[in-house]
Amino acid sequence: MDDDSPVRENHLPTLSRRTFLEVTTGLFAAYSGTAPAEPSAHGIDTAAGSKIRGFDLPLCTLRLDSSNGNLCGMAWKEPKLEIIQEPRLGENFRLRFPRPGYEPNYFLSSEQRLARIEERPDCVICHYDSLRNAREEINVKAAYEIRAVESRLEFSLEIENASGLPLAEVFHAIIGGHNGLINRQETESLVPGLFTNLAPDIFRGFAGSYGGGNLGIRYSAQGFQYTGFNLLMGWTEFYNPRANVGLYYGYHDPEPRLAAVYYELRPFTKTAVVGDKWPTPADVPTGEPIGLTMGWLNFPYAKNGKARFGPVALQVHAGDWHQGSALYRQWFDQHFQVRRRPTWLRKEMAWQSVIISNCEEQVLYRFKDWPKLAADAKKYDVTTFEILGWNVGGIDRGYPQYTPDPRLGTHEEFRQALAEIRRLGVHPLLFANIQVADTATPLFREKLLRYAVNGRWAPDYPLMGWGEGTISARLSLTRSNMTIVSPWHPEYRKLLVEQFVERVKDGGEGFQFDKAGMTGGLDFNPGLPTSPDRSLPEGILRAYADIIVRTREVNPEVAVASEMFWDRAFPFVDVSYARMNQIDMPSAALKYTFPEWTSTICAESPGDINVMNNGMRYGLVWAVQPRHYNDSMDEPLTRPLSRYVQELIRIRSQHQDVLFFGRFRDTLGADVKSGASVRYSVFEGLDKPGKACVIVNFGNEEASAEVTWPGGEGSQVEVLMPFQPDRVATLPAVVRLPPSTCAVVARR
Repeated sequence: MDDDSPVRENHLPTLSRRTFLEVTTGLFAAYSGTAPAEPSAHGIDTAAGSKIRGFDLPLCTLRLDSSNGNLCGMAWKEPKLEIIQEPRLGENFRLRFPRPGYEPNYFLSSEQRLARIEERPDCVICHYDSLRNAREEINVKAAYEIRAVESRLEFSLEIENASGLPLAEVFHAIIGGHNGLINRQETESLVPGLFTNLAPDIFRGFAGSYGGGNLGIRYSAQGFQYTGFNLLMGWTEFYNPRANVGLYYGYHDPEPRLAAVYYELRPFTKTAVVGDKWPTPADVPTGEPIGLTMGWLNFPYAKNGKARFGPVALQVHAGDWHQGSALYRQWFDQHFQVRRRPTWLRKEMAWQSVIISNCEEQVLYRFKDWPKLAADAKKYDVTTFEILGWNVGGIDRGYPQYTPDPRLGTHEEFRQALAEIRRLGVHPLLFANIQVADTATPLFREKLLRYAVNGRWAPDYPLMGWGEGTISARLSLTRSNMTIVSPWHPEYRKLLVEQFVERVKDGGEGFQFDKAGMTGGLDFNPGLPTSPDRSLPEGILRAYADIIVRTREVNPEVAVASEMFWDRAFPFVDVSYARMNQIDMPSAALKYTFPEWTSTICAESPGDINVMNNGMRYGLVWAVQPRHYNDSMDEPLTRPLSRYVQELIRIRSQHQDVLFFGRFRDTLGADVKSGASVRYSVFEGLDKPGKACVIVNFGNEEASAEVTWPGGEGSQVEVLMPFQPDRVATLPAVVRLPPSTCAVVARR
């Protein structure tokens, strides 16, 4: 998009919060961190000769630089906590208005003249009548607001742009000069990704990241995009377990656009050291400021007119990240509807997934073979059959041509196969995509090219692909490539929706939309009818809404799974498509925050018994993909795994309201004494009473565990284990676990 492109922000149709809520409510009434380039570190010091003014708000006392308005201090009242320890690193915002030939045209709050400070009982607003830097002064007004709302502070920034320049980047709600909570080295950090913590050790191990983080700046930095494959929820948390205090920092803007959280550590980090990577006063010249800067980023590319960013929420609380999780969920439920009647897919505890044909023209199964595959799964009580590679071109080729591949049989045979699968009591789930297109097809060259995501300076189509049928393809030497096409374009969404409606008419009961989490790019396609930051995030949500509405006109029970983990998609997605092959989730924050949400956990190898145990431990869907998607669950090597999954289904079914539809409590609420190879988790009823503890022995020898929970001593519980009779025990209950086995201890 060039600098003469039409105004987009606030002037074109978007999926507004109101529209989003109306759509989702109607549907469900009866689912590598990078950072932008950064300018030099100049302009962050408190202005010479300026005075610091204090402002007393209900929650805290703010200290602002009277010359530029920078937030240089924040003393929280209850619990008492000084949040900014280094006032010289205080900031409010950084705004980028690129000019032709000069992209890094930043305007830092530290370089501004404050027009006035508006003080109210619950807020402070810093007004700027224009913006300036060393190059120029531009006709842009800004109002930076810090408001006390209930138990939190909310930061908002309003921009009135009359400069004719695009507002490309907004770094705001900045907290600069942070050095941890009471004790830096005791302070933990959480940046929640999928089953992981993206930045678990900011206050001891901050190392930044090359390229998107440290490249081109004099300090260390790292950023995480709030998208379907990176930062998955709009909040982060710092907490000190010893002091029992936490700091919640949440992105509370409900609009569906690309955002990111960004961290900087000044003046540098240490490398190749044992222990602490932060600089200490002994490592720097006297008086050199040391501290962390954090803020949220938007990328609107907005021209003349008003635009508002935020709010971003900050709240000090007792406890750790679990309390931060509750704060985020409380806000989220005010804007988005996650809780709803479970679809048939959300009720299914296990899938069988098989690739029918791959992208190297290898046909493994024809339409007429499908009922036998479904029957093999049903033999082990698995009643969802995910069918991959059924479409023209096979898996990961030919997209978005979602019509039955004639190499596999006739269209009528396709319909007959789906009908027979359903007659067996198995649900056919069709694998497809939303926003990728095979670049080698005539359809792409002749029609879809115009909808492809473009780079800032050239089309720069991102390419990806996966090979399966040959060694060269598996090494990515001869793979079939695809690129990203934005579903924001109505014409492209129509092409998708019409095909999916036909597949439901053929007998499909749902779709697994793969790769849908790729929402982290800016789209500069000149024909795009929205801003670059909305194209993919909002386009994906629009596609989900259109597909669900239209396909449910044919079959009201159509369900959606998706390789999407962005929380803004949870109102649409019944089950996320994911893998978790570690013994422990580095972070269970996503499942803890959204207990209604679940994902698959995949067994591709006959030896993935412990992976399936973790499915019980975390309340996930068992997706069996025999011999890497090549065979059925009744394949000889896979049969022991299939029988084990059948036992897990038996156990969970007896307490499904707790173990599958209940509230995942992480390890809170139980006391388990065991050896090093044993792990556990706790579930409680969400809509119905109940409690259970899942114990897993990951070791190669028998292990024992003693289980109890507060107030439960002396009460009776059920103990359920694979291939063993259920038994009754009394808390504290002692359970003996064979190697690679799980057990459930459930309240009777």
